[in-house]
Amino acid sequence: MFDENKVAILIPLYNDAPNIARAIRSAVEQKVPDSTSVEVIVVDDCSTDNGPDIAENMAATLPNLKVIRQAQNAGPSAARNCAVQQTNAAWFTPLDSDDFMTSSRISDLLTEARTKDLDWVADNLLMSSEDTPEEVERVLWPDKPEGDVRLTTELFVNQSYATKIERSELGFIKPLIHRRCLGDTSRPYRDELRFGEDFELYTRLLMSGAKADLVDAKGYYLVRRKGSASHSQSGRDHQRLVRINREMLKYPGLTHMDRRAILGHLKYSERELAWWKMIEAVREKNPVKAFGAMMVSPTATLHVIGNLARQLGERANRRRSKA
Repeated sequence: MFDENKVAILIPLYNDAPNIARAIRSAVEQKVPDSTSVEVIVVDDCSTDNGPDIAENMAATLPNLKVIRQAQNAGPSAARNCAVQQTNAAWFTPLDSDDFMTSSRISDLLTEARTKDLDWVADNLLMSSEDTPEEVERVLWPDKPEGDVRLTTELFVNQSYATKIERSELGFIKPLIHRRCLGDTSRPYRDELRFGEDFELYTRLLMSGAKADLVDAKGYYLVRRKGSASHSQSGRDHQRLVRINREMLKYPGLTHMDRRAILGHLKYSERELAWWKMIEAVREKNPVKAFGAMMVSPTATLHVIGNLARQLGERANRRRSKA
């Protein structure tokens, strides 16, 4: 049985010694009602720095903090799944090791979820940079409609790709989720995903009929930094997203608009896959991979040709300017 009055905060850790203490402090210092408890679970994914040692030293004095070391590197999805399996909390929420929260955030989200009987609730994140992490630059979705927004498959997917502002996709949200909407699975995230794992989970939950809202900012700081997982992509990552989008299109009960949104995301993922394959082919001097990049889909091929033409044009202009 799950404890309805417990919230688990899941923190995957990989080579982030400079930031892990800040993330942990923001999690363990959540101010929740007396009837509610918070459990913080850090899962180290085979870090090579002293981040796990920092976490374990903190756990020695913090009774609601648990640190687990994985035997082999498996990625953020597997780390979060490991954390979920270690707790009996009915509610859980992810927290990235380079991000942090204000002390009232979990309580505010829990109140929203219970008042409206939501399966999960997310807030508009506060965006900052690693140089000034506590200085808010903007919110994740600047054009969010006023007030609470009921999330649907169509809305969520459409706002998760090709957005007008870089890094404003809703796939970045960090919701508070009740385990009742997960069905029978004890591993909510797809283990094989190291990129786009949040998008896949949230879309799947919405397609399954989960009741979810996006509310105004409650105090999650998404700290943008170089080298974070969202900037460390590969062709393989986008290949997996293409496959997942194709699986989603087969999901029963999709509306016409849901299917149209997922198809748009699929085409976007195909373009990204083709371009990343071409980048890798050039780096590796691999003509076979370059040929494969041109065979993903007709629209992806045009995307690659357009990008290559722009790059050649920019190089030609730089040469002329130096002449």
